[in-house]
Amino acid sequence: MTLFLKDEDVAQCVTMDAMLEAIESMQHQYGDGQAHNMTRRKIIAEGGMLSVMGGGLFHQGLLGVKTYTVVKGAYSFQVSLYDANTGELLLYTQANRLGQLRTGATTGVAVKYLANPGDATVGIIGTGGQAATQLEAVSKVRGINKIKAFSRTQDRREEFARRITDTMGVEVSAAASNEDAVRDCDIVLCIAANMEPVVEGTWLKDGSTVIGAGPTTWRAREVDEETLKRAGKLIVDSTEQAAIEAGDLCSAVDKGIIQWSKVHELRHVVSGAVTGRDDQGQIVYAKIMGTGVADVAAAKLAYDSAKAQGLGTEMDW
Repeated sequence: MTLFLKDEDVAQCVTMDAMLEAIESMQHQYGDGQAHNMTRRKIIAEGGMLSVMGGGLFHQGLLGVKTYTVVKGAYSFQVSLYDANTGELLLYTQANRLGQLRTGATTGVAVKYLANPGDATVGIIGTGGQAATQLEAVSKVRGINKIKAFSRTQDRREEFARRITDTMGVEVSAAASNEDAVRDCDIVLCIAANMEPVVEGTWLKDGSTVIGAGPTTWRAREVDEETLKRAGKLIVDSTEQAAIEAGDLCSAVDKGIIQWSKVHELRHVVSGAVTGRDDQGQIVYAKIMGTGVADVAAAKLAYDSAKAQGLGTEMDW
């Protein structure tokens, strides 16, 4: 039997707390060599794009693939989960909500292992569909004193500030500029659909942690060269993907500012092979692109949660 889930099923049965645990566990197993990531590949057609990515959770006997389309600016995400021992299709799920939770949780895990301890002031650039789960995940791993939010449209950032203040119970202010959103912040989150840098290194305080979780194309840069020069640690969730998807890192490598050999993977930080930061004053930059193996772990969580709650539709396959 195959379980089919819609986004509303996922929203009903999967929590951020559970997703954080699932992603952290996956990263640990991945760092120990018990999982595999299949790098995203894109097919560009005249009317839109198809992306395919996937992974294997060998410690759980699972394989999976995520597909999604982007047509006229609209996204449609799906994940298929398979039993690696029998080939059985266990789950086919819509993954719009699942992706929001997975992306937020990956940022949360990164902050847990890379940011300085203690309560933090958080700046976020971008107030779209992924922004709320970014902040929710960070709030689960760090205390938050206040949040500064910026997006290009004043009405949207002010509405976002009011909504997040109400839902999270934390003071959220609408920043007048991206510089205002970054200055004096302990944690900076970039989740905007930008092509040019939204963070400049001269704005960053010592000891800050910067997470780039926006565009995944070599043409897009989220932070400027000064940020990368000041960063004592550079972290990605996949070095293979970073070479084709992290525009800021790719550009800096081409110019000789950084070397790929100095870029570490988040999985090795979580598994303990690499330190997340060397001291409290160090600036850390993490580019989080989203991986197929994380989508497989998220799908496994949705599968287990939906089964336990009797959600979804069972079908012969």
